[in-house]
Amino acid sequence: MCQFSRQLVLQFILCFAFGHIYGHQVSGRIVGGSAVTHKKYPYYVRLHYYGKFICGGSLVRNNAVLTAAHCVEDLNVKALSVHADTINLSDTGVEREIKYAMVSKEYDAETLNYDVAVLILSSTIPSASVIPLDRSAVAAGTNCLVIGHGYTKEDRKVLSQQLQEIYVPVVSRKDCQRKYRGTGAITQYMMCASEPGKKDSCPGDSGGPMICNGKQAGIVSWGEGCGRVEYPGVYTDISKVYGFIEYALMIENIVFI
Repeated sequence: MCQFSRQLVLQFILCFAFGHIYGHQVSGRIVGGSAVTHKKYPYYVRLHYYGKFICGGSLVRNNAVLTAAHCVEDLNVKALSVHADTINLSDTGVEREIKYAMVSKEYDAETLNYDVAVLILSSTIPSASVIPLDRSAVAAGTNCLVIGHGYTKEDRKVLSQQLQEIYVPVVSRKDCQRKYRGTGAITQYMMCASEPGKKDSCPGDSGGPMICNGKQAGIVSWGEGCGRVEYPGVYTDISKVYGFIEYALMIENIVFI
């Protein structure tokens, strides 16, 4: 359903191209991390719904945010906002409303396959620092940074007031598929990472970035619990959904008269 106010022709094109344009939150998926004490990740943003924090995200342009599709599915776009330049939930930072959100028609809410969304902001953030995207697959064993305000323990249902950071090694897709056999499908659009039983993303970290070798390679998506020995965290693989992201950003540059 198209819920943003633009010219009819743009609505039609976007709905056809992406399947859904809307602004839902399922349990996303930091355990074993440490607090971020200064603003060293200026590309990280928070997504709020009716003023309440729901997900993380990253600035990929000064007016565009990358997050997980499950963070915005079926939500009222007008009630969404993005908060940048902040590392504490009590700090509003630089706030922007969402002009519209784009989710690919390939997204499956049941399996969380193709779990990616692009949010176009109501206006630019002049001081924004954007994160480059990795168009290549990341090798297993690569140590990657994950940041977010999620739970610090699976059984501790409290969000982290202070932004948290961890480094987790990438797990091969083959190994991850074996670990999740009978529990969930690990598709070609997903990548996995964790330090079994020690470090992992957790509910509340959804939509946030996974940074490998200085580029964003993943988006926090889902997992079976968090910090469990047997189940790695699951992320959307940027290299597999890059075409959608690129097209979504290109659409914003089209001027209709």
